[in-house]
Amino acid sequence: MKKHSAAQRYQNSLPMEEIALQLAQLLRDKKARDILVINLQELTSITDYFVIATANSSVQIKALVRFIEEFMKSFGMKPFSQDVSIDSPWVLIDYNHFVVHLFLQEGREYYKLEKLWSDAPILYSDEGGIL
Repeated sequence: MKKHSAAQRYQNSLPMEEIALQLAQLLRDKKARDILVINLQELTSITDYFVIATANSSVQIKALVRFIEEFMKSFGMKPFSQDVSIDSPWVLIDYNHFVVHLFLQEGREYYKLEKLWSDAPILYSDEGGIL
């Protein structure tokens, strides 16, 4: 469940949606694929946005995690939790108001998060940019 005190802690930063969209751009620049940012605000109280991307290898996932952590530190944000088992086909980093999901192709095909949340509006797709 979202911790609203986190929103107060980051109130001098950009809005969470803008940070999630910038993160999607960073992932694109770092060669992640099939990037989506979906808006979950009307569907769940767990988080506001999912940032979903596919990596080509576990080595790329490890590098993407480092880039994400550095990027988020520039906003003074640390993950509330993360499941960064590099051998897994799915890595999750929870920044409270948005959750980053990094997949290997087989994990993306198996879990199909975008299909599970298909009623959520898509804010960004690497095919169409910011929507």
